[in-house]
Amino acid sequence: MAISDLLSHLKDLSKPLGKDDGEKYAEALIGLLQDAQSYVQNLAMECLGQLVNFISPNTSQAAIISICNRIQDAGKDAGNNALSVALRVVISKISENEEQKGMLAHMATPVVNTLEKSEGLSTDVMVDIFGALFEILASSGNHLAADSEAVAKVQTLLLKYISHKSIPVRRRAIEALGKFIVNTPGERSEQALATIFSRYKTSESEEDSGVLLRVLVTIIRQSSQHVETLVPDIIDIELRAVDESECGRERRVVSLVAFETITHYCLKYAQERRDEIYDVAVRALKYDPNYNYETEGEEEDEGDGGDDMDTGSEDGLDEFGDDFDEDIYEDDEDDSWDIRLNGVKLLSAFIKSGLYTPDDMVGRIGAELVGCFREREDIVRAEILLAYATILDQLKVVLAPSSSADMDVEHQAPGILSSQVLRAVPVLISVIKTYTKSTETKQLAFAIFSRLIAINSSILDSLLPKITPLVVATLDAEDTAGALKSASTSLVKTNLKLDALDFLLAFVGRQDLPGAAADFLLAVQDGVVKGVSSKTFQAPMTSVYVANGLVRLLRVSVDQDARDISPFKLWIHKMADLALQNTGSKDSLLSKSCYVFLGTLLQQFGDMVDDSAIDRSLEALVAWKSGSTQDLDAIGALTTAVTQPTHLPSSKVLDIAPKALAQADKLLTKNDQVVNAAGLGVIKSLSYYGGEALSNSASELLKDIINVINMSPISPPSLALQAFAAVCPFVPAGLMQSIAPSLVKSLSAAVIYDKQSASALSELFLSVGTNFSEQFDQWNDEILRHWSGAYADFVKQRASKGDAVLQVQFPTQMLSNASKSILALRRGYLRANDQEWSNEFLTKHISAKADANVGLACLALRSLGYASIYGLLSEDSRLVERLYELVKSEDDDLRGEAATALGNYTGSHPAMLSQVFERAINADGIVELSQLQAVQVAIDYVVGQKRDSQVANGAWQQITEYVHETQKQLPDILAQSLAVFAAGFPKTYIPLLASCINASGNNVYAKTVFITAFRTLLAYKSLCSVCEEQIKLVLFSVLSNIGDSDVNIRRLSLLAMYTIIQTRQALIKDIVGSLQPELFKQTKVDDSLIRYITMGPYTRKVDDGLETRKCAYQCVYMLVRSLHKLADEKSVIDCVIRGINDEQEIRVVVQQIVCESISKMTGAYASHMADIVAAIEKALDTKLPPKAVKHEIEKHQEMLRSTVSILVHLEPATKLPGCDSEKYNERVNRVSSDQENGLAGYYKEFASALANSNNKA
Repeated sequence: MAISDLLSHLKDLSKPLGKDDGEKYAEALIGLLQDAQSYVQNLAMECLGQLVNFISPNTSQAAIISICNRIQDAGKDAGNNALSVALRVVISKISENEEQKGMLAHMATPVVNTLEKSEGLSTDVMVDIFGALFEILASSGNHLAADSEAVAKVQTLLLKYISHKSIPVRRRAIEALGKFIVNTPGERSEQALATIFSRYKTSESEEDSGVLLRVLVTIIRQSSQHVETLVPDIIDIELRAVDESECGRERRVVSLVAFETITHYCLKYAQERRDEIYDVAVRALKYDPNYNYETEGEEEDEGDGGDDMDTGSEDGLDEFGDDFDEDIYEDDEDDSWDIRLNGVKLLSAFIKSGLYTPDDMVGRIGAELVGCFREREDIVRAEILLAYATILDQLKVVLAPSSSADMDVEHQAPGILSSQVLRAVPVLISVIKTYTKSTETKQLAFAIFSRLIAINSSILDSLLPKITPLVVATLDAEDTAGALKSASTSLVKTNLKLDALDFLLAFVGRQDLPGAAADFLLAVQDGVVKGVSSKTFQAPMTSVYVANGLVRLLRVSVDQDARDISPFKLWIHKMADLALQNTGSKDSLLSKSCYVFLGTLLQQFGDMVDDSAIDRSLEALVAWKSGSTQDLDAIGALTTAVTQPTHLPSSKVLDIAPKALAQADKLLTKNDQVVNAAGLGVIKSLSYYGGEALSNSASELLKDIINVINMSPISPPSLALQAFAAVCPFVPAGLMQSIAPSLVKSLSAAVIYDKQSASALSELFLSVGTNFSEQFDQWNDEILRHWSGAYADFVKQRASKGDAVLQVQFPTQMLSNASKSILALRRGYLRANDQEWSNEFLTKHISAKADANVGLACLALRSLGYASIYGLLSEDSRLVERLYELVKSEDDDLRGEAATALGNYTGSHPAMLSQVFERAINADGIVELSQLQAVQVAIDYVVGQKRDSQVANGAWQQITEYVHETQKQLPDILAQSLAVFAAGFPKTYIPLLASCINASGNNVYAKTVFITAFRTLLAYKSLCSVCEEQIKLVLFSVLSNIGDSDVNIRRLSLLAMYTIIQTRQALIKDIVGSLQPELFKQTKVDDSLIRYITMGPYTRKVDDGLETRKCAYQCVYMLVRSLHKLADEKSVIDCVIRGINDEQEIRVVVQQIVCESISKMTGAYASHMADIVAAIEKALDTKLPPKAVKHEIEKHQEMLRSTVSILVHLEPATKLPGCDSEKYNERVNRVSSDQENGLAGYYKEFASALANSNNKA
């Protein structure tokens, strides 16, 4: 079989090969690796990569050994063949197979022997072999740990090669040594780390200390947990090293890389020495002994002929020409650039880490970067500009209006930035003039400009005369293609012209058009037109979107400033012509952008554009029939053009309305939701032009809309409901009367059962109430009937469930929909009859007889709550007192809805909040809880919706003072309320909450509330970035309470730790190492918490620490599940051994820990197998007490079952080399044959389940 045919055969294989075939193929392919033709070698390598998926572990093992032997035999001649590459490929492929990782650990020895016993291996071959060793350590390091001889060999080899004279070999050895220390637990890896660190601390050789530091840096990057305690010493040593004047260039670079790594991975230690490390970065950034940037800047500034430039001159174009040249200027004699480069990278790490406030980030770091914009080396300059752009990205997030949680914080950064930009932009323009061939500098300049105006749209206005020539020259330049030469930036596009257009797209997104901005856009308008015809990828589409934004901006300027836009009129008509020409383009993105532009143009300037242009544009927008993708683009543009408010003359809309509506009506007959939605959008938009637009088609349109609704009556499309609401005012009352019976029933059912269309249904009922008030009772009664039926069904189900009442949930979404619909219908009715708002129609249902019809009373209360939110309810003391009475109701549903209504009313009248809280804490029992529920609802409204920081501050003080002063157990709802404050105003209340938790003199009850509040906050499904930043800052101090003197506080703190490991690992990963000693301490039995209760002849043991200990074990389980690389493996094994003979509640969690971690810590389990088996034997040999009662027998059987499960799941660790598995196998034999105690049945059950699980995997 030809080798190419073999490759095809292997790719088509679906089941493993037989032993003989596998060995035959492997041997033949390995032989071909030394073929004279490289083509054959490459095919053989590819075949081997495929083959290992279909051969047995033994065959794979033999193949690896064979390749290693051949490399040794070839010696120095191996550099020109494919053996070493094949070794790396085969091992890499095998490492992807979980079942073969144990076998792969055995391969460390032949790989190490290959390096030790081969003489004169080339650099390439050694790099490949170290790559193979790296793969073994990365995937099977924990399996290797049990083979002490192999571990010793690997350690010795790696320590030898980290000082190899070849840089590529040295780097690979360093990477492999890092993996060895991180992934191979045991004495040898700890010894290796200790040796490296000791040599690093005492080395007097810059070269040696630099190499050793690189190893430590590699380990930090792979798992900072392993060297966390060494980081403070590393910082001390490196701060001293970089202060020494004789520190060499290479040594200084390594030091900077170390600081950058520590800042990324060990933030808390960088925080402690922040300013010192920052000074190191700044000195490195400015390190250029052969150059004076300030002098150059002064000379260039003096030569600058002012702000303006003749953009039409030849010199002006050349100054910013797009000469992408291979010979970008570099100083061949400059050997300091890599120090500056790594200084910038360290500053970038500072920027991303949040070590400085936004004010300092801009004022300090930003100022230093601007001072170095004139950097001579392109690669360094690119990193400097990239770092500055990163500052702007970070600042944009902090200042984003959507970040409502941060609205209570004032920043000075915008003002600092505005001043800084006045210097930065001229320097940047000057740099571009100096290095005209550096395309990347221009691209990054546009990236910076775009980010600046995203922060402050007018920040560049005074500098636009300096920027204009650059933009004009870029847009006028000939098209260029191809990606950038440097890969150092991810912020720019593959073409300079596209970056300039992206900047313009951001610029036209502003909301005002002062004179300078108008002049700038006037200067670049021709370039935008030219861009539509560009051959550069995406440039035409982007140009059209820029034009679209400019049209919107011009309209704003006309409306706000009465601007004369006559200078832009010719441009508008040119763009309209180009858009019309390209609506049929084969480039779908360009075609869509042109439709969008035409829709916007007609909407914004339909009253200023020539009639002929309007007519041609409208003709293009109604030239659709079938609902194809291009048709949908046209329909979307038409909807934009005619949707009010629009400047398109009504007469023009009415001219095309009949044709557009007729075509839209046809779209409603299509069995396609997207096409239906397009048609409904057109109908809805044109309906607002009244009877003239609809002509005689309103009735037919309504019928077809109803057909769309009837296609899914329980969940009708929202747009169909909105179209119905828009059309129904223009249909005859008789038609509505005739269709009302069936329509009322279906829509009333949708009100109750549809969770998606609540707002659209409200819009529909408002329209019905307004236009057909005579049908009000019919619609109102039907909604009430459907809700009453739904509530009755709920009550019936709840009653039938008996003790399982919690399984039937209150139909709160149904109630919400019904309440909103009732309110909308009533508001429409009152509007139609010119009547004032009145609560009477709702309050009648919550009269003294409210208990007689709880369903309608709940509906009335929910509606009153919404009326409060909508601002419809004025102060009404009688209503408030009635709500207080209902809060005392014996009916749970009624009481809950009354509390919610009272809370919403209080939120809309926040002056009441203090009084409501006082009444709540002075009430008793269930009434107190219900009134506190009202307080929580009010706080939700005040903090979450009204963003009233003043009211929030008063409520926080009132609640926290009460919590601090009260010497009794308090309800969790208080903690939930405090969590709302923390989520709403994180920078204010998260630090305060942490302070409350750790306040001296706290009573246990108060601390319980505050920790529960923090845990509630952690459990929120979504938290803003500001929240997470604040949580991270206080997390260590809060979670340190896992070692509190009170057992209940420890339990709650452990629950908080569990929650954050489960949901937000990024926040805890930097501190989890520091918390682990106390965590594992909590897994030990605390004898002081054990007491004995004597009841007659019986004595019962009570362990008051059991629940806390169980929480600790659950934290360990979540740790090995979510952050196993950071877990202290020795401590995990120790707690497993303890837990096997703990209470059954603990043993169940230990079972989960073993199942989760056995594949991740196999080597650690193998190393401690004897101790684990001894613990299992002790548990299995436990005897029942004489005359054991039923529950004792059941508990004993559960213990046996869990212990056998642990035994079965340990089996993979016994397969590792060096594992003392004799006692394990002995115990397995006894268990699998123990029929008397039922152990054999348990063993068979778990062994079978594990085998099935492995087969599925």
